[in-house]
This record gives sequence, structure tokens and C-alpha cells, in this order.
Amino acid sequence: MKNALIRGLNAIYAVAPKIKASHPAFQHFLEYIEVVCEMIMLHLQGDEVFLESLSQKCTGYRWVANKNITSLQNPLNALRQLVSEWKRNGNSYQASRLQSSLSSMEDLLVDVLRKQVAKLRGDALPESVSNSDLHSLIIGNMIWLGTNSDISILLPFCMSHHDPRTSQFWPPITADAIAAMPELVKAHPNIWKFAPFNPVTKAANKSF
Repeated sequence: MKNALIRGLNAIYAVAPKIKASHPAFQHFLEYIEVVCEMIMLHLQGDEVFLESLSQKCTGYRWVANKNITSLQNPLNALRQLVSEWKRNGNSYQASRLQSSLSSMEDLLVDVLRKQVAKLRGDALPESVSNSDLHSLIIGNMIWLGTNSDISILLPFCMSHHDPRTSQFWPPITADAIAAMPELVKAHPNIWKFAPFNPVTKAANKSF
């Protein structure tokens, strides 16, 4: 998922200088930015929920909240404020401001993601946690993600930001969910053109 988040930010950065407020898809681009911001916070909070649950299951595992996640909310909120401004007045849009906003959170986001990856590596997990317990925690975390987000955004986002060439096992979406993908995409049909991949066909989207 972490690669998916980075792909989303890269997509925004790449489109920023190519689009203008007069473009028919400009408002959809702003919606896409909001979705990426939402998915970043959802994923980071979800990982923290998983790690906290793991510490409750295994007394030998020490969980310390990543304070940088709270710090990351500031640049994300600043980006959202820019989007709100541009939604009200598209003529105020400046690609340089958008790219600068993205760059301002880059180091902090990378630091947060690296620390979470380190905590989730197999050798970092306590030996006392059984495979069945780990499976239960993963399922519980997936349920948490689903109940704390809009499924019509979460699932298409996962599918449209994952390179199918890198792994056939991720994202862990059921066959039923894949079958429902065309209908899910219809809920927000105009934003996925900015994603790296088509959430239904998995083919790479053409550059904007």
C-alpha cells in the first residue's frame, strides 16, 4: 500500500503543470488530490491501529505511537486548503504552489513510511504471535479500513495504484470485490483517469 500512496503523490506532481483551471477535468483532478490525501491518512492510521492491536495481543511487543503521523496532518491539511481554494476559484490555481506543497511533506512522509515498514517486517514481529493470531489481526485491520472509509473509493484506489507486475497477491481483494469493481468505479467515474492504472482492467493509464 505504501508504494500505492507514493504513486498517487507522483501522479499529482506530474499532472500539476499540465492542467489548467479551464480544463474540463480540472475539478476532477482536485477531487483526486483529496482522495489521495484521504488514503494517506487512512493507511497510516490503519497501520498504527494494527500495531497497537499487536501490542495488546503480545505482551512482549512494545508499541510506541509514531508522532510524525500527527505532524503529517499539518501539510496534508494545508494541501486540502489549497484544493478548497481552487475549487472556489480555479483562476487562483498555480502548479508551483501544488508541487511545493507536495515537496514540503515528502521527507516527513518518507520517514513515517520507513518507520512503519520497519515495525511490520517479519523479523520485527514477536515470535510469540502465532500465524492464526497474525491472520486474525490482518483481517481485523482490513475490516477497520473498510469501516473507516468509503469502499467505493478505497477498493478502486488500491486497484488503480498497484502495479500488477510487482505482485499477484496484492491488494488482498476478494473475487467478489473484483467482480463489483465496475460498479464501484461508477460512484466516482472521473477521478481514476489520474491514477497510474485502470482499476477495472489493470492496464496502465495514458499519461495526462
